[in-house]
Amino acid sequence: MVVEAGTEYSARIEDMALPACHGVARLGGLVVFVPGGVTGDRVRIRIARTERRFAYGEVVAVEEASALREAPACAYFGACGGCDLQMLAYDAQLKLKENHLGQTLGRIGGQDTAGVKIAPIVPSAGTPSYRGKIELSFGEAGGRLFVGLAGRSSPFSPHAGRIVPIDGCLLFGPVAGRLLPIIVEALRGAGLTVYDERTGKGALKRLVLREAKGTGEVMVHVAAASDASRALAPLKAALAASVPQVVSVYTTSGSATRLLWGKPAIEERLSGFSFRIYPRTFFQPNPATAALLCERLAAMPWVGQARRILGLYCGVGPIEIVLARLLPRASVTGVDSDGENIACAEENAALNGADNCRFIKERAEKAARLAEGKTDLLVIDPPRRGLSSEALGAILSVRPERIAYVSCNPATLARDLKAMGRTYKAREVVPFDFFPQTAHVEALALLERIAPRREASR
Repeated sequence: MVVEAGTEYSARIEDMALPACHGVARLGGLVVFVPGGVTGDRVRIRIARTERRFAYGEVVAVEEASALREAPACAYFGACGGCDLQMLAYDAQLKLKENHLGQTLGRIGGQDTAGVKIAPIVPSAGTPSYRGKIELSFGEAGGRLFVGLAGRSSPFSPHAGRIVPIDGCLLFGPVAGRLLPIIVEALRGAGLTVYDERTGKGALKRLVLREAKGTGEVMVHVAAASDASRALAPLKAALAASVPQVVSVYTTSGSATRLLWGKPAIEERLSGFSFRIYPRTFFQPNPATAALLCERLAAMPWVGQARRILGLYCGVGPIEIVLARLLPRASVTGVDSDGENIACAEENAALNGADNCRFIKERAEKAARLAEGKTDLLVIDPPRRGLSSEALGAILSVRPERIAYVSCNPATLARDLKAMGRTYKAREVVPFDFFPQTAHVEALALLERIAPRREASR
């Protein structure tokens, strides 16, 4: 069967491919990726592009809707690039992510998945409005300022920096719908315009909203190309009068971040712990589900036996502080290369009475120097790119008894597990759904050092 561009076909969606979230169909022996297709759909597609081994098909009509298909709850779904899977039932999203993790470990990592326990995926905790942080861009249409999210890209059209105007976000929560119109109106009234990188003109760059889900406290952070403090005075007044949850307003110009009004930090509370969050420190976007991961790790029988714990890429220290509080006889050290994260982690440790926990500003690549003797448990939570070869070498030289690897990218997790395969065996991998309605899946991999083989006696 010869599949030609511009031709229409009827096809059944057999599967869905992550991380692109495309439906997968077959025409003859050719795989066709179908953006917007849901497993079980029968769709009429127009072939938009063909490659040697696959093609892309654009949905012309859904001839028979899958039982897994749901009506998206958000009016911006499809245009906005903030989420990809609102058309798929949540249980099916979980199964899709669980399968994707297992397949990635086998395909990229060369893991014998028959010997690795892949636990059932842990669903997101709490309400659908799980995100504690959202970063938006400013745009202009017809000479009027708006705020929005990057538009969804597709194989059929380049992204080209398109911003989709929004006045709320279901993943962030109801407070966004109250905040955004007030913020936009205040900025319009102040006469501020969008910064243009090509000309260097304009002021407004980004708007970041943070909400502490445990307390309801909200931080508003406006990033501008030049000092906009005076022009933002009306914004402070409008927010104070209309949205009392806003307790902190910041602005950034260049490298300088300035508190305009309110508290320096918002306070998140989860699982009996408190964490202060500043505008430039990292905290998990889904704090309630992050708490489940910490609890799952702390509940492992062998974790309770650890006396020396080293955490790399610790951020503001949630995992290290939880372990320190639950294991009062253990000595816990957290390491991060960002000084602001370390300062915040130290403050959070004191706030939670974690006296057996300390934090050090250093690169993970220096882990061997920081271990200071035997390490029972090494916790690593690297960025999406995973471990550098230098960091991997440092970790192997530490020779911890066990490793807990927290990953936000199955591909780099699989690669790093393969690189450690001669020394460490992955015993269990637990997927977590930190980002419902998106392709992302988090995982906690538990590794154990392989005992060296003894030579047979002669």
